[in-house]
Amino acid sequence: MKIVSIGEAAADFFPLIKQTLAGGISLNFAVQARRSGADHVALVSAVGRDKNGRLILDKLAREGIDASHVTIVDGRSACCEIVIRPGGERYFPPNSYHQNCMANFALTAEDLAFVRQHAIAVSRYDQAYAPTYFDQVMLDPVYTGRRTADFGDWFDYDGDIARIFPYFEPVDLAFISGTEQTMAALTPVAEAAQTLLVVTRGQEGSSALFRGRRYDQPAVPVKKIIDTTGAGDAFQAAFTVAYFRTGDISQALEAGARQAAQTLQHVGATPN
Repeated sequence: MKIVSIGEAAADFFPLIKQTLAGGISLNFAVQARRSGADHVALVSAVGRDKNGRLILDKLAREGIDASHVTIVDGRSACCEIVIRPGGERYFPPNSYHQNCMANFALTAEDLAFVRQHAIAVSRYDQAYAPTYFDQVMLDPVYTGRRTADFGDWFDYDGDIARIFPYFEPVDLAFISGTEQTMAALTPVAEAAQTLLVVTRGQEGSSALFRGRRYDQPAVPVKKIIDTTGAGDAFQAAFTVAYFRTGDISQALEAGARQAAQTLQHVGATPN
């Protein structure tokens, strides 16, 4: 199984413990997919020529991630400050995220050719970025593999969720975090689409909609939640690996729930 994750790599700074860890949604997915048993995982991204860039590249090397298409550019790597509140919930202070070298990230012709060599391509529709690289992958007419898309948080769309509906047709697997309200809104859409839609609902568990059927999975209990950072990325990675390997939606939901539960029990998305 060859997976390529396209998008953000960043340095996550945790001020309460004064520690910086490699993170970013696409990097987190790549690492968790490798830890979930994917044979080959690559990341297509960009880092700056700074200490955070070195931190990120060192992390990828330790985890066995193909970083041959992580471009090193002049300037600073993307970075984010994350505060962990009592109970483990993460919090992003105002102006805590800086895109830096990721602000103008787009795929080169060489990057796109590299993506096409992989069986599964994964990216995120992120309203903080121009959708250039997401569109390049998800709407690529030449790519013949399976497409997985993360659409972030339902409530970030302020009721304008229809903007992502055109992406459902080319996408095989779509994730979005939300609530039971999200499930109700997506059910009629799922009945008309060929896309497997997965909604993560935090401590309420997760659900999937596919071809008129609903699948539910409770969250795996955790005695003490240390940090919620990266739990969603872990769920998505484990689900993606399990689903495309077995075709079993229930088994994939369980795999995602278990990987997310492990992530909740330490600081950072993938600390070691």
